[in-house]
Order: sequence, then structure tokens, then C-alpha cells
Amino acid sequence: MTDLPLHTKYRPKTFDEVMGNDATVESLRSTLQRETGRPHAFLLQGPSGCGKTTLARIIAKELGCGDMEFKELNAANVRGIDTIRTIIDGCQYRPLTGKCRVYVLDEAAKLTSDAQNALLKILEDPPSYVYFILCTTDPEKLIRTIRTRCTTFQVATLQRAKMYSLLEKVCREENIQVPADVMKQIVWVASGSPRKALVLLDQIRGIEEPGLMAAAITESYADESAIIDICRILVQPASSTRWQDLAPLLKDFRGDPEQARYAIMSYLEKVLLSTGEKRIGQVMGCFMDSFMYTGRPGLVYCCFLSCSY
Repeated sequence: MTDLPLHTKYRPKTFDEVMGNDATVESLRSTLQRETGRPHAFLLQGPSGCGKTTLARIIAKELGCGDMEFKELNAANVRGIDTIRTIIDGCQYRPLTGKCRVYVLDEAAKLTSDAQNALLKILEDPPSYVYFILCTTDPEKLIRTIRTRCTTFQVATLQRAKMYSLLEKVCREENIQVPADVMKQIVWVASGSPRKALVLLDQIRGIEEPGLMAAAITESYADESAIIDICRILVQPASSTRWQDLAPLLKDFRGDPEQARYAIMSYLEKVLLSTGEKRIGQVMGCFMDSFMYTGRPGLVYCCFLSCSY
């Protein structure tokens, strides 16, 4: 265990170890303790890095799934109908070591339309020993009939105070010395993602100079800083120079377009709720659709389109 990365070593293995999402965890506990009427299809939705897959693994353990019967698939890599056909074939066989079979479909919204439709029947009427757990950051990209067949649980990002407590706990157990201001910087950069916070802590744990620690963290969140600058330009009043200000930032941006979209939408939501300005709502409308298929060009186009408001 000592050689594992921090985000793997300190990944919760039971509900008791989960920090944050108290209501969701209690709801899951209650659901899994039912003697009858327990759902066979769970949908865990929320931002990237907030613990959806971790909760899926804990659910499987609580259900009594054995290692041989636990299957975790990243739908972003195996997103076609053949994947679903393989799952359906596997559902025919009763578990050999545990009480049930569990299929976790991470990034489930990236399944193709044909694959999602093929999944419908088995979700509606699975064998008594089969459970499905779908995880996604983009639930609106799942067809409605899949969503209605699942019991949905919202997973939120971790509050800053709890994130700070988590980092303090890990630092004590690992004997890592990190100044309070650097710890606060990690919490801010992690944006509510425990995984990201522990990855950042792992990156600086061998650095002794606080200034170099801060510099390493700053370098790691260059893309996040660029997104904040993009958001600040997007909320400015319309001007003929807005695109000229955005274009250089977009040229240098190398982050994930879909995560950028989520960050932009979250930023604009706060501004809209604060100001009620119609134009902010119109700008938000440019970023409603996922960049799953359009990627970076989709991000650039939507930023360009928003400049017309």
C-alpha cells in the first residue's frame, strides 16, 4: 500500500470512509438495506472527480458482489453495441463467488445511441442476481428511457472545509509537511475534487521549498486559470474586441473541452442568478450541448458564437 499514489491509497472503500455527500450516502445505505424493492439499476451523476466510481465500487461491495463478477467498463473506450451484447450474454450466468453480478458503466453518456437502446431491455428486466450502476457527468446525453429505468443519485463536489480536513488527515498519516497557504492553494485548484486534490498533493510531497510547491501547483492549473479568464470575458458587455480577447486564450488552451464547458456553465450560472441579466442566459445557451463529439472545435465555436450576444 505504501507505493500507491495517494488518490488510490486513500480512496474510500466503505460508506463510512466517504467524506461529503452525506445525504446521498445515507440514501444509498437506506436503499441497499431494503429486503424487497431494491433497484437493479443505479444512476450516479455529478461533476468529474467527485467520487461517482468510488461510490459504485462501494455499492457493489455492499451488494455482496465477488471480484470475478464485478465488471467496470469505461464507456468512453467501449461505447458500441457490441459491448452491450457482451454484457447481455454475461447476464445469463449466475455468480460463482458472490451473491450477484455488478456492471459499472463509467462515462455511460458516451455510449452510442444504438448501444443505449440495446441496454434498455436488460435494464428494465434484469435477472435477480444482476445489477447495473451507470456513472456520468452528462446525464442529459442518456436517453430518457434509460434515465427513467434507473434510481438516480446526485453526487456533488466536496466542500472546501472538508477538502482541507482530508488533506490534513493524509498529511498527518504520510508525514508530509505542507504550509497552510499551499494547502489552501491545493483546495482552491481542486475545485471540489478529492481525487484532484490528492494528485496535486502527491506531486509536491517531495518538494521542500514552499515557493517551489506553489509554483508546481500553479503550473498544473494553467488551464483552469485560462478558463477563469475566458469566463470573465464572456460575462463582459458586448464589444467588438471580445473575440480578439478570447482567441489567444483558446489557442493556448490544452485542457479537456467538456470539463471546460462544465466550468463555464457553472460560472455563468452564478452570474445569472446574481444579476438576472438576459444576455448571460443567452451566452449560457451557447454551451448547453456536450462537446463529447465536437471536442476542442466545439468549444472554440461556442465561444465565438457567444460573442454575438
